[in-house]
Amino acid sequence: MQAIFGGDYDSKAVNALAVIKDEGEDGYFLMTLADATELPDGRTVVAVNGQPSDESRSDFAAHAAAGMLNIYILRREGAQWKVLARHENVASMGSFGNFGTLKWVNLGPGKPGFIVSSGGVWQGNMISGADVFELGEEIRHVGGYSEASSNAGACVPGVEECWDVDSSIRFVDSPQGGAYRDILVDYKGKHYTVTEGKDGHDVERLKTTVKQSMRLHFDGKEYVTVSGTSPVPNI
Repeated sequence: MQAIFGGDYDSKAVNALAVIKDEGEDGYFLMTLADATELPDGRTVVAVNGQPSDESRSDFAAHAAAGMLNIYILRREGAQWKVLARHENVASMGSFGNFGTLKWVNLGPGKPGFIVSSGGVWQGNMISGADVFELGEEIRHVGGYSEASSNAGACVPGVEECWDVDSSIRFVDSPQGGAYRDILVDYKGKHYTVTEGKDGHDVERLKTTVKQSMRLHFDGKEYVTVSGTSPVPNI
């Protein structure tokens, strides 16, 4: 972070105050390390979260405030780090000034990438979506899918239907060939109701279980659904 932001990095606060252009205007953002990985060629990729702020380092992390995704490419040269590329304001997503969580993946041989899971919780309702990015000369958004949702936090007796649906992913070779592997999204979960028991505790009554998969294939521009559907309810 010191190599990326120089004197703007505060080691005690563990963040940097940076000015980044957003929607055509310069804005202040508190930049915090989110994740990092080393590529096979020795380069290091650093993901940094940008939280809306001002020149006094104020915290503007309101519920509706998205986090800014920034990607930096570095290489260690001796005892120093050299910044090779800066990809700032790649995307804005998430809530409370945080873009979400990031998972490093290989989209195909020699095609590194990452998936960002983002969403939020509102009055006991949670929803999350996944966005897929390719790490090339530029950072390219190549599709996404519904990841999870639940209204468990708002599920009380009298609510017509409650649910909790989550997912995991697998990368598999495509039967259609190509340089990109397919993404299999495996969903599991349940739909249920709750009633008040005799002892005053809620009793869960299962209605249906969820267990299905959806396959995404890279069509030359982005990942598109080629089989299955997402069972993730909107909120």
